[in-house]
Amino acid sequence: MRLLACAAFLALALSPAAVSGQAAAPPPEWTVSLAGRVWVTSGGSNWNFKSAGVDPLSDLRWRGVDGVVGEAAADVVWKERLVWLLSVGGTKLGEGVLIGEDFARSDRQARFSLTRSAVDEGHLFYVSNDVGARVLRWREGGYVDAFVGYQFWREEYSAFGVQGSLFLAPALTIDQAEPGSVKALTHEYTRHSLRLGARTQAPLVGGLSLRALAAISPWTHTEHEATPFLRTDIKAPVVSRASGGFGVQLEAGLAYAVWPGLSLEAGFRYWYFDSGSGAVTTTSIAGAVSRDPLNEAITERYGPYLGLQWKF
Repeated sequence: MRLLACAAFLALALSPAAVSGQAAAPPPEWTVSLAGRVWVTSGGSNWNFKSAGVDPLSDLRWRGVDGVVGEAAADVVWKERLVWLLSVGGTKLGEGVLIGEDFARSDRQARFSLTRSAVDEGHLFYVSNDVGARVLRWREGGYVDAFVGYQFWREEYSAFGVQGSLFLAPALTIDQAEPGSVKALTHEYTRHSLRLGARTQAPLVGGLSLRALAAISPWTHTEHEATPFLRTDIKAPVVSRASGGFGVQLEAGLAYAVWPGLSLEAGFRYWYFDSGSGAVTTTSIAGAVSRDPLNEAITERYGPYLGLQWKF
């Protein structure tokens, strides 16, 4: 009897330890998250250059080029140490306005042309691929990740019709007009960027948490192509290139865990890229090539987003 009693006591004593050991099991070696987001974005671009001692000679501004971007993302974490992030997004763009100005003297003096055109075609596409490390983590799913990676970003706009004026003399103004069915100009901005950044998730209360990301692009190679359909004196496209510049990408939002593994999120995102200075290459119909200094090719995007994430 004593032997049986001792065996029963040992079994009872060891069983809580076994249960406790199971509760303290290490986290899985791999975790994978898949997400879908909708980004309601507004934005546009600036492009201007100098020539013949006039700075700027021509300034083109695309404004209100809006779109609803669909984005898919994957997030892989290994042993709560290494992370891999991938996101792909894109949409068609079909609204906005192009404002063009030309000047005869530097500092935007002696403007001799002002035009407006409607944006009726375009697209946006981007891919981000980053790797990093989990540098800080705490209970209940809080963490901070640092990452480095690459981003490809392309935007294209097409302007139709022209409304504006040529100011040839104080008393001589010539109206410019082309119907909206006539394609006037297409601009395509392509960027290859290095990304350095960090992201965090901080539990707040219940299933609610704060998510944020901040990244900079200390180096970007920008390629810009302009196709002026109404110009008959030059060959298309006019090509601009610049390396360097600076970019920033910020986003912050709230996520709510609907049930284990599934969360809803909503927030706001802001992207900005400046190519820095470069060169604009123009080829005449006769084949003569001219190169002028590019001042800037800037693209900006911002707006709210909604998302759904599944972690398994």
